[in-house]
Amino acid sequence: MLPVIIIVAAVAIIAIFFLLNNKGASQEKEGFVKEVLNKTAFVVEFEDQKPTVVKLHGITPASENEMLDDKIFEYLYENVRGKRVKVKPVRVETGDVIVGGIYLLSGEYVNAIMAQQGFARWSPSEAANDQEIAQAQEKAKSQQAGVWNPAVRQLMEEKMRKIAAGELDDEDVSNMSVNPDDYETKESKGD
Repeated sequence: MLPVIIIVAAVAIIAIFFLLNNKGASQEKEGFVKEVLNKTAFVVEFEDQKPTVVKLHGITPASENEMLDDKIFEYLYENVRGKRVKVKPVRVETGDVIVGGIYLLSGEYVNAIMAQQGFARWSPSEAANDQEIAQAQEKAKSQQAGVWNPAVRQLMEEKMRKIAAGELDDEDVSNMSVNPDDYETKESKGD
């Protein structure tokens, strides 16, 4: 009798865990983006006036070494912060952090735009069925946008080489930025 009670209690605890972890995960919510926290996280104030952290699902942002942060934040501040959005939750993480898709009210899918601009890479392990992000990444690759631009990769490799050789100090590194349009790649030079 005792083992049966233990098994029933364990199943009940697991069921409660899954119920709590999926709360609100299927409900679309409309809100206002109050702040950009980082390249993939925002504070969104929903109709209930409760500010909530929302993280973009299915993408991994460009690394700091790819030197696209200025362009990424420019896009996010101009096009996402201060805007009304629709959030389609995929899951809720600890601390009520919603992980999901963010759509501008014009219908634009921010997660896919980040991939299409080359500001992020599609994460198939997290969003294998999100074909909109997958197609956006393919478009970025074909247009050599952002992380897919050979100049960005070349500049990143050059930066890493200079850091390793001790040619740059901390101030030089912190002041670096990149505009890939200003650089010729090895391919465009004909090397």
